[in-house]
Amino acid sequence: MINFVSNLPCDLRSGGFSAMNAAAQEALRKLATIHYVGPINPPITLRQKIASKLLRTLGSQRDFVAFSNKRLETIAEEVDLRCSPEARFDFFHGFTPWILTKPPRPYVAWSDCTFRDYIDVYHRRQVFQPADLERIEQREANWLRDAQCIGFSNAWGAQRAVNHYQLDVSRVHVVGNFGEIEMPARDQYNGAKQFAFVSTDFDAKGGPIVVSALRKLRQRHEDASLVIVGAQPTNGVSQPGITVAGYLRKEVPDEYALFRRVLAGARALVHPTKSDISPLIVIEAGYFGCPVIAPNRFALPEMVEHGASGVLLDGLSATAVADAMLWMLENESSYQEMRRHARTRAANLFSKATFESKIQALVAPLIV
Repeated sequence: MINFVSNLPCDLRSGGFSAMNAAAQEALRKLATIHYVGPINPPITLRQKIASKLLRTLGSQRDFVAFSNKRLETIAEEVDLRCSPEARFDFFHGFTPWILTKPPRPYVAWSDCTFRDYIDVYHRRQVFQPADLERIEQREANWLRDAQCIGFSNAWGAQRAVNHYQLDVSRVHVVGNFGEIEMPARDQYNGAKQFAFVSTDFDAKGGPIVVSALRKLRQRHEDASLVIVGAQPTNGVSQPGITVAGYLRKEVPDEYALFRRVLAGARALVHPTKSDISPLIVIEAGYFGCPVIAPNRFALPEMVEHGASGVLLDGLSATAVADAMLWMLENESSYQEMRRHARTRAANLFSKATFESKIQALVAPLIV
C-alpha cells in the first residue's frame, strides 16, 4: 500500500498540477494499492487574510500566509491522522504544503519546482518579508533532504533545486510528464489560419501580447484568427478575428471534445508566458501536431525544439510573436515538417507510457 498525499481532489484533471496529480496516481496504482490522503487543504484564517490584505493595501511587505507555521502544523496533523500505518511509504504530491510533516515511513515527493522558484516565477519576491520566505525555503530544503527520493517534471527545476537547496543529486530524478488528453490516431489539421491561446491566467500567460500580435498579423493576413480557451480579460475581447471558448473542462465530455477540436484545428499554440515552469498544454498541443510559439525560458526548451517542433523567443514583444505567427503561415513546406516533428516528439518523449515507467522507477526501490 502507498499513502498518496495531496491537497487536490483525486479525480480533478482540469489544470496542469491537478492533471499531474491524477497521472501520478494512475501510474502508482499499477504497482500497489493507493490509500488516497486528500484533499488536505485547510483554509487560511480570516484574521490572516485581513492582515495580509491590509499590508498589501499599504504597500508593506507581508508574510506568505498560505504557508504560515500555524497552517503548516494543521496540515501536518491531518496528514498524520489520515495516513495508513500499513503503507510501505508515503508519496507526496507537491512539496511545500508538507514541510512540517514527519512521516514515520520513507517518503517520496514530486513537483514542478521548489517554493523558491515558485516565488520567483509566479510572484514578486520583494512584496514578502525576506525572513518569512527564508523560513519556508529552509524548512522545505530540510524536508526534501530527508526524502528517500525526489521527482521533478523537468530538468530545469531539478537542477535549480540541487543548487539552491544543496540536495543529494543521487536522490533527485526527472520523471517528465505527459498530456492529460488522448492522442489522435493522425494529424487532423485542415489548413485553417486559426491560432490558439490556452491559459488559466490571461495576463501572466501572455494574453495581451497574443491579442496585439493577432492585430499585427491581420494587417497582412486578414483571415487569420485566434481562439482563446480559459481565462480572458475582465472586460472581454471585442477585437475582430477572436473567438472566446471559455473554460473547457476535460471531465465534461462536450467540453473535452471541443478542446480537442481546438488543438486539432490550430495552426499553432501561442504561449508567450511570463509565469510558467513546464506547461502541460505544450505537450497536449504536440499530440495533435500543433507547433508552439513560446519563450526560451523555464523548462520550455526541454519541451519545444526550436525550429523543429516550434519557435522559442528570447523577447516577448507583440512584434516578435506576430513574426513567429507570420512564419507559420508563409513557410508551408517547413511548417508541415514542423507539425510532423512536433507530433513525433510528443509521442516519443512525453507519452503516458514513458511517464509511467519513469515514475514507477522512482519508487521501485521502496516497493520491493
